[in-house]
Amino acid sequence: MSDKQNKKNNNVFSRRGFTLLELMASIAIIGIMTGVGLASLSSAKRHYALKTAQEEVTSAIKLAQSYALQGRGVAGVEKVCGYRFVFTNSSTYAIYYYTMSGQNCTGSINIDNLTQVVETQTLKNGVTLFSPTTLSRTRIFFSIPNARVFSGTFPKTFTFDSGGEKKGITISSTGLVSK
Repeated sequence: MSDKQNKKNNNVFSRRGFTLLELMASIAIIGIMTGVGLASLSSAKRHYALKTAQEEVTSAIKLAQSYALQGRGVAGVEKVCGYRFVFTNSSTYAIYYYTMSGQNCTGSINIDNLTQVVETQTLKNGVTLFSPTTLSRTRIFFSIPNARVFSGTFPKTFTFDSGGEKKGITISSTGLVSK
């Protein structure tokens, strides 16, 4: 083999592969793309958690309303007069049934003394009720048999927070829930 052919073969072999600079640039680009992808994924997860909380609370309010429309009774209780939805803390909500003095559901409701829990749920994925909403404003009463909403001021707005992102629902004086 001549020197010319040796040089040609060495040049061919030396040109295969990547230089250190090209390799570092490729790794940097992949790192930046991964970072952007993870940030986008985190934002999507927060959005999904808030959307789920909206759906959960909307369903629970509609369930309490449905119980009242059905005139749903409770075993061992002579006369149920209605149902109440309320947040018991910033992440837990419950549906209660209530009774009043007298057989015909007349009288006054002691709203601080309703301890007859039908069911309790907790918001998931770190979603909480946004702090400016006082817990006493989360009470919604539905009377039997027409599910008439009473007590308190309307519309009521519940705002949910997850990592600084917020979404809410509004309940009208007729019991209509909108997002």
